[in-house]
Amino acid sequence: MRFGPFLARRLRRVLPRTLWWRAMLIVILPLVLLQVILTLVFYNRHWDTVTSWLAAGVAGEVAMAVEELEALEDPRARAAVLERMRRHLDLRVSLEPQGRLEELVARIARTTGPFSRIDAKILEAFERKLDVPFAVDLRPGQPGRVAVYVQLSDGLLTVLAPRKRVTSTTTGILLAWMVGASLVLLLLAVHFMNLQIRPIRRLARAMDAFGKGGEVGEVPVKGPLEIRKAARAFNSMRRRIERFVQQRTEMLAAVSHDLRTPLTRMRLELELLEGGDPETVAGLRQDLDSMQRIVESYLDFARGEGRERPRPARLDRMLDELLARSGRDGVRIETRIEAGLHLPLRPLAFRRCLANLLDNALRHARRLVRVSARRRRDRFEVVIEDDGPGIPPSERERVFRPFYRLERARGGAGGSGLGLAIARDIVLAHGGEITLEDSELGGLAVRLTLPA
Repeated sequence: MRFGPFLARRLRRVLPRTLWWRAMLIVILPLVLLQVILTLVFYNRHWDTVTSWLAAGVAGEVAMAVEELEALEDPRARAAVLERMRRHLDLRVSLEPQGRLEELVARIARTTGPFSRIDAKILEAFERKLDVPFAVDLRPGQPGRVAVYVQLSDGLLTVLAPRKRVTSTTTGILLAWMVGASLVLLLLAVHFMNLQIRPIRRLARAMDAFGKGGEVGEVPVKGPLEIRKAARAFNSMRRRIERFVQQRTEMLAAVSHDLRTPLTRMRLELELLEGGDPETVAGLRQDLDSMQRIVESYLDFARGEGRERPRPARLDRMLDELLARSGRDGVRIETRIEAGLHLPLRPLAFRRCLANLLDNALRHARRLVRVSARRRRDRFEVVIEDDGPGIPPSERERVFRPFYRLERARGGAGGSGLGLAIARDIVLAHGGEITLEDSELGGLAVRLTLPA
């Protein structure tokens, strides 16, 4: 297995999929990396260096005091040295005669937790400067102070130094300012990113609604230049498609309507025929009935599809109503319909679609028709199955063509040849899909998939 494609697949699974989150990742990732690099490289090293210098200075002062005190025996001279340290070095010093360092070391070990890296730097500075026994209490119980205990030959020297003299206390403030400024910049980036992404989301919603057959107005032309171009292109495309669909529907409706007049005239002339061959008259009457059904079915479809707008509907109730009015002697209808299937539909058109499919199933079924409807995450599914002869896989796409009738495969019971074509047009107008499959009952399964 090659490592490159494997890594690419893993990254595709981990990386966000939406444009907003990808854009935010482009903004946030460099900012976070910069903060980490600055913290680990610059501030960490800077803090270590400053702490070493400051701690070494205090350690040197303590070491000098230790040498002077060890060199003097006069108590007054020793007191003078301690007083100068208090006055000039900003240190609190005291000398405890006969004091022992061992007791303090045990107490410090009990009260002090593990040392941090900065604490270790302070201890290293004192170890380099002092060559006598000592102990450093970095948390002596006095806020802002560091205690240094040095064992002298005749007592214990205690030095309390301000913490700012042994380590830098401004680094935390700098880090806080850096993090705070980064958060402010991040909030500004989120705000402006939303302003840039909003037109894309608006355009995506409009395209999705238009693809599902919804009524979509003009998309506002706002945002960056590329988004403005895309919005103008979508508005122009929508107008052209709506104009084309309207012209096609009106034309076909007019053609179908105009055909009714000659059909009616031919029917009257056929009724006036006297003495004609009965078989010929019966055949002509059958052809006229077939043509009348074709014209009426498409005229009804074109008339309803041209004016109807989507609105919220209950798919489960629509199916129940159709099934209550459908039926055929000797054929049982089995239902598996979930309750509460709400979605936007063109009720008249979609009812016609379901009616056509149910009629086909009942016409060709032997004993059983099964109707299922359910919701699966982001889509609705309606499956209508029968135990009839079915349709060969090679013919399943052709039967959606207008006026195509597959007489042999479906037992010779043919309709006008428009039922499946009209059903597919209606489903596609709702943004869905319709497919023909093998049924578990042994016949044909018609599967409708609609977006939620």
